[in-house]
Amino acid sequence: MMFDFLRLDLFDLIFVMTAVLFNWCIVGVFIAQKKGRTKLVRRFGSAMLLLVVPLTIVFANYVEEQRPLWIMVYFGFIFLYILVEWLLDYVFKIDFRAKAITHVPYIILEYIALFGFIGISFAIDKTWGALVSISFWAVLGSLIYLYRGKLIHKF
Repeated sequence: MMFDFLRLDLFDLIFVMTAVLFNWCIVGVFIAQKKGRTKLVRRFGSAMLLLVVPLTIVFANYVEEQRPLWIMVYFGFIFLYILVEWLLDYVFKIDFRAKAITHVPYIILEYIALFGFIGISFAIDKTWGALVSISFWAVLGSLIYLYRGKLIHKF
């Protein structure tokens, strides 16, 4: 059928919407950082962390449904990324982004989590996977916006 992507399981829909919101929260963080809006950075970051609630509900359902192991592994990386983000930025308030030795592993974990969102979304449906991918490209665009001018001055 032409509009099969509209017939989503409730938990799949929650997952896809959460993935898109997660990416747009990151976009918000990057743009707010560029504009020097510290309180807004904090709000977007907090909203992103709160998305652990719907993700946990979806994960519990996926475990019950015995979804494939690779999906559970990606969820593990997503949850680990959220935990690391919460611990470093909100609990211990460590400036881990200042040094490559601590920032690079964080970035790798972040991209594994973001690719997990994309991979799971494509497993749900190609159209929804494309939607999550587009929101990921918005993250990359906002990252370029954030660092535009900064990197050029370093070289």
